[in-house]
Amino acid sequence: MNNYKYLLLIGIICFSCIQPQNNFFEATDAYIGQKPPGLIPEVFAPGIVSDTSWGEHCQVAISPKGDEIYWSAWSSKYPPADTTYGNNTEQIYYSKFEDGIWTKPALAEFVKDHLTILNGGPVFSRDGNRLYFYSVNRSGGLGGMDTWYVEKIDKKWSEPINAGEPYNSAKDDWSPIFTSLGNAYKNFGKTIKYKYENEIFSNPDTIVIHKDFRPIFPIYMSPDESYVIFDSFKEDNFGDLDLYISFKNKDNTWGYPINMGDKINTKTRERFPNVSPDGKYFFFMRHTETQDFYWVSTDVIKDLKSQDKTE
Repeated sequence: MNNYKYLLLIGIICFSCIQPQNNFFEATDAYIGQKPPGLIPEVFAPGIVSDTSWGEHCQVAISPKGDEIYWSAWSSKYPPADTTYGNNTEQIYYSKFEDGIWTKPALAEFVKDHLTILNGGPVFSRDGNRLYFYSVNRSGGLGGMDTWYVEKIDKKWSEPINAGEPYNSAKDDWSPIFTSLGNAYKNFGKTIKYKYENEIFSNPDTIVIHKDFRPIFPIYMSPDESYVIFDSFKEDNFGDLDLYISFKNKDNTWGYPINMGDKINTKTRERFPNVSPDGKYFFFMRHTETQDFYWVSTDVIKDLKSQDKTE
């Protein structure tokens, strides 16, 4: 009996030691072992990415291969010298699939030299060789908040490089969203379309999705530019900011924006839409108490497309 109790105790200790790792770090898929959601949005990677110890911010960035995830969050772990935003800073974190396991979430190396007020909004280029992000008052910038990027060299990120003109300006410039048609889009109060060829931004052109809707924060443009998702405030909203989707008409104009409904939108604020590179999941941020990332099957987009009557 004593031997049995001893073996049982050893088994319990071993199980408790390996269980957290089996639940997360040894996952073999692109989403850190999370059970895929259906048509009802769920918190993405609770306790890992959507962690109650920080307030998530901006969009989740998933590499085209699905082996790296970056996100930004507000935390008091790196208190700023400038207390404009209180005792918090926004920083970029990541986890990647390496040697058969997902690494524990950690601060991105390329922001460690600049832990000021804001480093956020990570976005992968289409080929995954660059990661764009915004940073405030980084030396060499053109304005207060510029977009920067790091390049993948020998499986490691380079030092940050300013995206330069015409993308950056003397004003605040948020991270871009790239399409497979060779374009990039930026939004912060107004939407600007750029030609993006050979990793160079050119030909900026302001576009209007619909005259009655004003996207405020970064938009999501689908790879084929057949639809766009954005946040906006309307009097009949479910809450503060709601997410809307507009589908491209046959004449290349945008259809009337459709509210994404009460499964996506709530009485609180929803923004920062994004779709995973494999096209399976729609991500967004909801202003819960700790600002969580949510994900849901992109079947919700197919359902909304079936309701579109503007073609």
